[in-house]
Amino acid sequence: MSFSYRNIIVTGYDRIKNCKPTLFVSNHQNTFMDGLVLVKIAKNISPNILVRADIFKSKWAAIALDIIHLIPIYRKKDNMGSVAQNNEIFKKCFDLFKRGKTLLIFPEGNHAIKRFLRPMQKGPARIAFEAEDENNFELGLNVAPFGLHYESHPQRWYDLHVHFGEPFQVKDFKEVYNENAIIAHKQFTDKIREDISAEMVDIKWHDEYEFMEQVRALLKPYAMQWAENKKSIVHAENELVNKVGEQLRKDPSNLELLKGKIQDYFENIQSHHLTKDFLAKKTNLLGLFFKSIGLLFGLPFWVIAKVINFIPEFIIEKKVIAGVKDVTWHISLRCGISLFLYPIYYCIMFLILVFSLDWILAGIIVFTFPLVSIVMYETEYHFKKLKNAFLLFKKPEILKIEQELVKEIRALIGKG
Repeated sequence: MSFSYRNIIVTGYDRIKNCKPTLFVSNHQNTFMDGLVLVKIAKNISPNILVRADIFKSKWAAIALDIIHLIPIYRKKDNMGSVAQNNEIFKKCFDLFKRGKTLLIFPEGNHAIKRFLRPMQKGPARIAFEAEDENNFELGLNVAPFGLHYESHPQRWYDLHVHFGEPFQVKDFKEVYNENAIIAHKQFTDKIREDISAEMVDIKWHDEYEFMEQVRALLKPYAMQWAENKKSIVHAENELVNKVGEQLRKDPSNLELLKGKIQDYFENIQSHHLTKDFLAKKTNLLGLFFKSIGLLFGLPFWVIAKVINFIPEFIIEKKVIAGVKDVTWHISLRCGISLFLYPIYYCIMFLILVFSLDWILAGIIVFTFPLVSIVMYETEYHFKKLKNAFLLFKKPEILKIEQELVKEIRALIGKG
């Protein structure tokens, strides 16, 4: 995980880290990486994770997944398992709660890369209420909603945001459940949806999703300055993009006009080979010079890391990732395969160096390999920023168009 993301930004975890038993619920955008995120953050609670059963087809996969606390859930659309098997899984979940353990479930029931929350499934409510009902609502089951936001879903060395909302207890719904279980299930599901939505970028205007995603990217540099919710950049972006959407829905003619301008702007960016994730502010020759000097210091480490990691990277990128069309699997596969491949590869490198050098020196050299790799990733990150800064220096009219669009949107939402 540390070699997959530049920064992992977490807020709100202190609220729930001592709450047990706990049912975690979250949006689901990035295959099994979403589960690994909680495993990394919640080291003190070792969460169990409900995942779709089709990844357990292999006997060896089932053993490996069980070791890392993954539990299969059988879905009708996968044509696997049965109701009886799911009942056994639910009993296993109830037993975990009785022992003060934690469980993560993704209420959407499937993953998708788009930044919005899809319809909630019935599973979390059923598990929560049946667990409490079995224990006369004395279990004390906590529910901890959180939101995940990937600055880039498939690519390495972008930021990952994990934001936890306020936890609540299932027994809060006891009276409603005793009167009408169906209503209690609905209220519970509505609450987790609302709480998860508040902790992620949830673009609510689905019909104009691609356009609103462009608006989000355009306003990102200004989000923390303009938004009232300054808890994080994610909360600020979520507030602004939905505020813009609300205003544009009221004025279809203005929507089409602004939509055309923004689409032209991003097409212009693409035609000049600018990366929208690394758009830089206006710079000068002196700034470009110092940024270039900084990159020159990182260049030797970049070359060394590329040579050192050539074999595992070739296996991962050319033999595995290249054959996977669904990009939401890319970062998960990189992380999962690297977890096993790199330690083996570095051990082999250590043994080779031991025969050539002193074993202590060999150990020191191999120990530097991951550190050099981090410098490589950081050098690539700043190279993209420098490339954008240089192109914008040559094409100042792009920045001018950007400022005009920003001014127009700012006036639209009453910020100027």
